[in-house]
Order: sequence, then structure tokens, then C-alpha cells
Amino acid sequence: MFGFFEGKSWDASDIPDLTGRIAIVTGGNTGLGLVTVRELARHGARVYMLSRNESKAITAIDEIKNEIPEANVEFIHFDLQSLKSAKQAAESFLAKEDRLDILVNNAAIMAVPYQLSEDGIELQACNGTGHVALTLPLLPVLKRTASEPNSRVRIVNITSIAARVAHKPDFTNLDTLNRPFWITGVRYANSKLFNMLFTNELQKRLEGTRIYCLSVHPGVISTDIWLGLNQSWPWLSPLHAIRRRLMLTPYQGALTQLYAATSPEVEAKDLKAAYLVPVGKVGNKPSLGEDKKGELGKGFMDLCEKLIAKNS
Repeated sequence: MFGFFEGKSWDASDIPDLTGRIAIVTGGNTGLGLVTVRELARHGARVYMLSRNESKAITAIDEIKNEIPEANVEFIHFDLQSLKSAKQAAESFLAKEDRLDILVNNAAIMAVPYQLSEDGIELQACNGTGHVALTLPLLPVLKRTASEPNSRVRIVNITSIAARVAHKPDFTNLDTLNRPFWITGVRYANSKLFNMLFTNELQKRLEGTRIYCLSVHPGVISTDIWLGLNQSWPWLSPLHAIRRRLMLTPYQGALTQLYAATSPEVEAKDLKAAYLVPVGKVGNKPSLGEDKKGELGKGFMDLCEKLIAKNS
């Protein structure tokens, strides 16, 4: 209902053969990430499931392999809220592989009470900073893969329609990044704006390569991300049953990021730095997400690089 999912459209059966391709999916043990891991593996990719919860990840991998015996899925520890963990996750991957075709930055938290991470970053802002810290060390292998014949290299950052209600961020320093605002939902909206700004700036930095960076709004999905509301507003808990009836399923929600990660149409339509909405349609970015002068994207990346240098 709330995900704008209408009629017959692109679905997972349209994913091309991914044999020989290597993929990373963050937050891959549940929700949209789990569906993404499963469908990439179903079509032949070797997939690295990045998660901070090893036991849940191993259980999820076992379930995938029971359904798809030939699935090639491995776990790497990744804590989105730790810049050091992001760097270590990238290093763990690079110790195993010499190519990377698909990076899906999917992990996120939403609507949690105000709190700072071990690096002093507001937890929801880590939706942005953690993925920057993971992606930057992977750029050399992504570029190398993109230089090979017949490559289709994608960096997919999951954003949200919530970015439309973001407040203009100030990336002067950590204190301005951590502005609490009057409600937790604004902090989430800003974190999803960060994902969009990261996509824009990263695509600029990758000019001259064949790497496609895309932002994806998956729709309004019934997943565990809503559990953050329980912490901020426990009285909303009884509404979860209603939510499950009205919202898209994780499978439906994962389709647009799977499209962004795999469809040949991305190159054919030249969707560099595009913002996609369900299912695989080009949407209109909010004005802050357009960032026509590039000042916000540059400011966000510059601050992230300073934080990474200090904490990882």
C-alpha cells in the first residue's frame, strides 16, 4: 500500500546470471538485506553478508543454503556504528577477494533515542558515516573490477523518502553533525539524506570510471527497522500488527535495490547518481538531495574522512 507497488513490473526473476560476480551486502542477515543476499546468491554471485550479529548471520546463511544448496555466502563482521569495524570489515574482504562487482550499503537503524557511538557520532548519523568508512577502502578493488571487460560495477546506497523532511545539515564539525533536533525522526531523515549526498559525491569522484552509484528508496517496508520506534515511543508497539498488513514485504522492498545492483538497464539508461523508487523507476530527489552546487556532498565526505582518520 505505502510502497507504490503496482501491477507487474521488474522482479527477481529478471536478475541476469551473476556467475563470477562478487557482492557485499551490509545488514544482510535480516529484512531487505537478507532478501538481497539470497537473490544475488540464487543467480550465481558469491555474496559476503556483513552484519554485527554473527549468530543471526550464520543462521540466515544456513537457511539460504538449505533453500539454495549451491549458494555461496560468507559472513564478515561489520558494526555500522564503529568506524574501526568498517575499516576492519573492508580489510577482511580484501584479504579474501581481488574483485568486487556489487556493493549494497543496506544496513540502517531508525528512530532510536539520542545516543552517541563509540566514535562520538549520533547513532542514526552512523547510517551515513559507517558506510562511507566501509566504502572508501574498497574503491581500489571496485575500480580495478570496473576496468575489466564486461564488468558491471555498482555501489547502491539505500536511502528513504524520509529524506524529504530532512533539515539542512551542517557538516562544520562533529558537534554540528550531532545536532539532536526536536524529534528522532528528523535525525533519521537526515541520515538518509547523507546516503543520497554520499552517492552524489562518490559518483563525482568516480568520474571516468564505469562504476555506477545509485540511491534507492525501497518503499515503506515491514522490517525490523521499525523496532527503533519501540525504544523511542513504546506506546506504538500495538500498531506493529497493522503495519505488517499495510506495508510492503521485505521481498517487494528489496526489488529496487536488486534492480540497481544487477539490471543491465542501469548502464543502458546511464543511471549514474540516479535516485530510484519502486520498482526500478527514476524518482525526483528532494531539493537537499539534489545538492546542485555539490556543497553538501563535499562537506559530508570531508567530515567523514576527518572522522575516519581520527577513529579508525
